Amino acid sequence: MKSQGGGKISRKSSTASSSTRLDGNPKLDSFHNKDGLSLKTYAWTVKNPVGIIIACHGMNSHVRLEYLRHNVEVVNNNKAILKDADNYYIYKNSWIEEFNKNGYSFYGIDLQSHGQSEGWKGLRTHIRQFDDIVYDFIQYINRIHDMLCLTNKKDNNSSLHDNINNNNNILPFYIMGLSMGGNVVLRTLQILGKSKDNNNKLNIRGCIPLAGMISIDELATKPSYKYFYIPLAKFLGSFFPSLRLTPGLRFNMFPHMNDIMEFDKFKFKKHVTCKLGCELLNAINNLNNDMDYIPENTPILFAHSKKDSVCFYGGTLKFYNKLKCYKKELYTLDDMDHLLPMEPGNERILKKILTWLAVHTPKQEEQV
Repeated sequence: MKSQGGGKISRKSSTASSSTRLDGNPKLDSFHNKDGLSLKTYAWTVKNPVGIIIACHGMNSHVRLEYLRHNVEVVNNNKAILKDADNYYIYKNSWIEEFNKNGYSFYGIDLQSHGQSEGWKGLRTHIRQFDDIVYDFIQYINRIHDMLCLTNKKDNNSSLHDNINNNNNILPFYIMGLSMGGNVVLRTLQILGKSKDNNNKLNIRGCIPLAGMISIDELATKPSYKYFYIPLAKFLGSFFPSLRLTPGLRFNMFPHMNDIMEFDKFKFKKHVTCKLGCELLNAINNLNNDMDYIPENTPILFAHSKKDSVCFYGGTLKFYNKLKCYKKELYTLDDMDHLLPMEPGNERILKKILTWLAVHTPKQEEQV
């Protein structure tokens, strides 16, 4: 079998499933969104956390694949060998473990039609419209908020109403997403910004878009895309929504990443639908059109590589420069590609995020 990078995939078959889970034993849960789809969630919690990180993921991926390590042997930059497909996600030395060590509980969601979540009309990597997944993410944030309110009520005997209306009783929330997920977390700020009461209630103290899906400016300048591919995508998305023609992603800077993605049994191996591809274009337009709704006082840390082969760095830079936010920061990389939490060198990004969080996390006495 061939990998997306073109090389052969090597596998070491596991004779039996490991008895000990390596993924840190997250608390598994699910909820139904407004369309009745069951969405899978995960929580790696710590005692007496200083803050809450809520994460989502990129297109045709899922949360454990991006923020945990993988049970593979990386032979070299071109090749990885699978060690155990049934115990594929490793908590030790992962981003999630480091967040936990620094006092942050980590919550993640498989967005609809991705990972172990259900999809629109029963299809994988397919949606009705992009904002549906943003509203799913907001619903998830609200669920975490309400759960923490109930916990606080039990601990301090205050009323649920008091906890909900006083966000000093609620830990600070930080939302983070890679690629498509980077668009989701920024769009979340915009939608909540249109409803300031809801935004204040949720106590979102920071946003971290990683290699965010923010712009198609580079593609739009190419005549073949401007006059053929983009109009074709919109046509097919409208009239043949479930057709799968959108090309898959290949990573050439670190080809072994293609193997790691291919080994994952919860990653859908076919292309996304034309409807999802079309909605990604709409999502980028909406994000840029509604920039003014992002709260000026919400800290935002953008992380993006100049050599990103999927999401255009120049688009993030342009968005960053236009954004009316006085607590924004752009962390630029020169030697990475697109899968920032997974690629060699990801430790630098994690260190940057932890340093940034330390600055923007209120001291515990300020949260009382």
